[in-house]
Amino acid sequence: MPNIMLTDICNLRCPYCFANEFVNKDANEISIENFKKALDFIATDPNDKSVGLIGGEPTIHSKFKEILKLLIEDPRFLKVTLYTNGIKIDQFVDELAHPKFHLLINCNDACDIGEKNFNRLENNLDLFINKRYLKERISLGINFYKPDFNYEYILKLLKKYNFDRLRFSVTVPNTTENKNINALDYFKDYKEPIMKFHKVMIENKIVPYYDCNKIPSCMFTKDDFMPYKNLIPNFDENNIFSNPNERLIVNDLVHCSPVVDIRHDLTAVRCFGLSDVTKVKISDFPTILDLKRYYYQQIDSFACNTASSVLCLDCMKRKSGKCFGGCLAFKINDILELRKYSEEKIRRK
Repeated sequence: MPNIMLTDICNLRCPYCFANEFVNKDANEISIENFKKALDFIATDPNDKSVGLIGGEPTIHSKFKEILKLLIEDPRFLKVTLYTNGIKIDQFVDELAHPKFHLLINCNDACDIGEKNFNRLENNLDLFINKRYLKERISLGINFYKPDFNYEYILKLLKKYNFDRLRFSVTVPNTTENKNINALDYFKDYKEPIMKFHKVMIENKIVPYYDCNKIPSCMFTKDDFMPYKNLIPNFDENNIFSNPNERLIVNDLVHCSPVVDIRHDLTAVRCFGLSDVTKVKISDFPTILDLKRYYYQQIDSFACNTASSVLCLDCMKRKSGKCFGGCLAFKINDILELRKYSEEKIRRK
């Protein structure tokens, strides 16, 4: 599902922000004219009737209500996902109650966003869930941005509102100094905390599911999963790494596809993690499918021919395209160098 970045402004200052290249660096917001052009471009994929609204914090856009009404009236889009911190959604509850809209609310701890903002978030959850009965179109999410991440607050929210699923991510390496580092070394600090987190969630009958930057399965052994044996229905200790059951931490597939985030100026990036090296004008592509093919050819096709760690070199999951070794930002410089070498070799011929 492609996304449209409505604004660079955010009312929070999250230390892990995926879009830190843009957010709160300027007061950019997409014009209504460019928003319509972005919708037209996304609609060139006849098989995808969905779109995401992102930021910054999208609800801060000065004409957000007008944007919601445009989407309600546009028959080309059947599902619209709003990615929000939930602090201002009460101002648009009537529009967001339309069946097209789904909300993914990224929940931060009060110690990160302040008690006032956290209370507003909780009050808005009460409004949408208990007063407007919109729970089925709301998902909660968190971002593990440090190994000692506190998740007691999200567990309380999940239990209070009877959610049985939680989207989570291990934060991507979103700064220059954190890119092109050994991915497996990066994940070592997160392995045990993530496993403990999974166990706590499963014990509370909550399914945690990855958004992106999944820890590669090579970092786990069968013994790591024995504590889950009595917690997971139909647990198969001989088939851990290929079992699609989302209650398990890993499976064989650790890769991603181009997301396509469209900016206010109608440039696009493959995803925020690679925003500094994948900017293109959507006007250069006849359809969004052509843009996705471009990213596949320029970035993804080289991903499995570069390694996130020396331990990845002889891995058949990498060689067969099953595993990228974590976020592509871990090895984006190697991807670009390999592409440059390949192109220069062809030119010399």
